[in-house]
Amino acid sequence: MKIRKHRLFIILLGLSISMFYTKVQSQDLEPRILSSLPTGTNVLLMSYGYSRGDILLDQSAPIEDLDAKLNNIVGGYVRSFSLFKKLTKFDVIVPYSFAEFNALVTERDTIVTRNGFGDPLFRISMILIGSPALNPKEYMQHEQKKFKLGAFFRFKAPLGHYDSSKLINLGSNRWSFKTGIAGSYTFNKKLVFEAHFNSWFYTENKDFFGGNTSSQDPVYGVQLHSGYIFKPGLWVAGSIGRTFGGQTSINGVEQDTKLENGRFGLTFAYRVAKQHSLKAVYTNGFVTRSGSDFNTLLLAYQYIWMKKPKPVK
Repeated sequence: MKIRKHRLFIILLGLSISMFYTKVQSQDLEPRILSSLPTGTNVLLMSYGYSRGDILLDQSAPIEDLDAKLNNIVGGYVRSFSLFKKLTKFDVIVPYSFAEFNALVTERDTIVTRNGFGDPLFRISMILIGSPALNPKEYMQHEQKKFKLGAFFRFKAPLGHYDSSKLINLGSNRWSFKTGIAGSYTFNKKLVFEAHFNSWFYTENKDFFGGNTSSQDPVYGVQLHSGYIFKPGLWVAGSIGRTFGGQTSINGVEQDTKLENGRFGLTFAYRVAKQHSLKAVYTNGFVTRSGSDFNTLLLAYQYIWMKKPKPVK
């Protein structure tokens, strides 16, 4: 299927925005992903995130100064349990967004807004070495190991708002799968170094704008984190991450959309009461060859409770 040049630029715009939105939602810098919890722990979380940035396109495109603003409200749930005698966590995240995109299209100022649910994300993670599955009583008596090694699997379901007659959508109309491994080492029970290696894989969107089919190569990433624990429930962390790959195709024809980006982030977490904690996160880019160049500020609240032990008869 041949696509006219102007229409191709518009389609590339849609792909670029989709990639931008996916990166914002994924919250790809996550320090302390291997933190331990007693089995039977439940966490409810609510967060608000504001993201703003530019999306870099081919200079020959009739689209200039593409700017995006996103207000994301996220609800989530985490549960820890024992699986094959390993500490395992399951979490689900559901985003709702208020988005605005502004650009000059053929020298005309154009604004598009979208409000609605994005695609929900589900994840299961397991600590393979360094933190066994323990109930609350055992957990309090157990001395945490210095080295931890874990693995995780996450997928994004195409349940968000999507309309194939519109170029810009909050849902992606495709399945996305993320696999990864992570390792950490703690010095003097205070200083934590952590590294993650991960890959995103995608199915095709066979109902992309204009009756086209879009596909995307895997996106590969590496993250490094350094954190300091002042006391239980109070810690800070600095993070850097790189992503690459992810070239897109339209109807089987490869496009010049390969990613090669780098980001840094700062995280502050504070437990304000026994079951309540707050977290503030700031991320920004330091290398952007193509795709999105944006900064994000996120504020999160967590409510934690544990399974009550059965009374002794």
